[in-house]
Amino acid sequence: MNRSRGTTISTHRLGAALVALLLLLGASACGSRADDADDGGGGDDGLSAEDGGGGDEGGEDGSGDGGEVPTPESDTIGTIDNPCSAEAAEGELPADTPGVTEDTIRIGVISDKENPSVPLPTVGIEESVKAFVEFCNAAGGINGRTLELETYDSMITATDDVTKQACADDLFALVGTGSVQDQLGIESRIGCGLPEVGAYSATSNRSESELFFQPIPATQSQHFNVGPCLWMAEQFPDDVTKAAIVYTDLPTASVRAQQIKDNCTAEAGFEFVADVPVPFGETNFGPAIEEMQSAGVTYFTMVSASSEMLAVLREANTQGLEFNVIDLGQQYYDRAVAAEALTNGAYVLTNTTPFSETDQTPALGLYTEWMGETGADEDKITSLGVQAFSAGLLFATAVDSLGNDITRDGLVTALEGITEWDGGGLHMPTNPGEALHNDCFLYLRITDGEFTREHPDEGFECDPAFVIESDESYAG
Repeated sequence: MNRSRGTTISTHRLGAALVALLLLLGASACGSRADDADDGGGGDDGLSAEDGGGGDEGGEDGSGDGGEVPTPESDTIGTIDNPCSAEAAEGELPADTPGVTEDTIRIGVISDKENPSVPLPTVGIEESVKAFVEFCNAAGGINGRTLELETYDSMITATDDVTKQACADDLFALVGTGSVQDQLGIESRIGCGLPEVGAYSATSNRSESELFFQPIPATQSQHFNVGPCLWMAEQFPDDVTKAAIVYTDLPTASVRAQQIKDNCTAEAGFEFVADVPVPFGETNFGPAIEEMQSAGVTYFTMVSASSEMLAVLREANTQGLEFNVIDLGQQYYDRAVAAEALTNGAYVLTNTTPFSETDQTPALGLYTEWMGETGADEDKITSLGVQAFSAGLLFATAVDSLGNDITRDGLVTALEGITEWDGGGLHMPTNPGEALHNDCFLYLRITDGEFTREHPDEGFECDPAFVIESDESYAG
């Protein structure tokens, strides 16, 4: 097996067959479309490095309201201190800390990589972690220690296999991880004591597991953010009583769909007149459309991947079914979705600052600039990639606070103490240290092939009351 060190990436390929392609994000509760809705304004958003380039090259600060992009030498990255520098910490390094030497810190990232068969929303996570590592190393590392990165392709079904490989590879921690079936590999990771600062959690099993942190806590078994549902019910009170939810019959999808349906019904007055599970891999959506037509559906949402959602919309168009409202979660913040004419007017949730606002967001300018520095293609610049970059900054902030007293236990304690976080302005404000479910939302709207800000007019709409606790557990 060839393995290279530093920021040169090695990928472990296991050749497993693809059997799932769902990206179930904590924020994917209720997004939508309505042809009659007012356009909420905001600039276009093409998700490209060019569009998100970010103004003049930064001064030493990088925290201003303008487009100054921080440099490796900047003291701050937007709203946070730059955790990367060449300045060595004082004191003696504890003996036998896995993955840590006087000069280096070894980390790994597990993600579902691009493949020729199935387009995956997790594409871009690995590249985003690489961009973070290269930026941090250009700044001198963390307390003068260079980051070395190992990457692992979980290929949807191989998460446990590559987790075991990561356990054997002398890593200090996993950083920026993101796999569709992340309920796999948890026991292996905990068993070897490997902390993880993930980009996101697809399942509550992962988000609620030991030694796991993420910049935007979400996908929890007994907590749910109803803010988007409440807002949609206010905008479209008639349509939400004629709602349809479509989802594949895999457990992770069906559990998430049930959580959406139950909570939006109880808290926001939704009525799902069509509840449509479809077999995984289904390509004939004719019966699903017929069921929705019979039920008089005007509001549509789906828990699936972009390719399947677009196939449903095409079949609806073929059969002449028009939805007043189309609900799209964060996994659909995807250039391919915006390019499809049938999605024009759709609303899409996002956890992260819109790419159209890169010029006004120094931290987002930093992300897009360093994605360019690493040679990443435009389609690798994604909302999930932003979360992976934030995970890198979160990890570095915790490690920087340890000085030379670097241990895995110390890392966990430091992460638990970070209770206010927005990645420097990359995304909504959160409390990762206490794993409090995010209580914010932001809607984009697809307009003529671009993502535009719809609500709120700036920032994110946040309210602790949006997060409700249910008696029933939606574990999965």
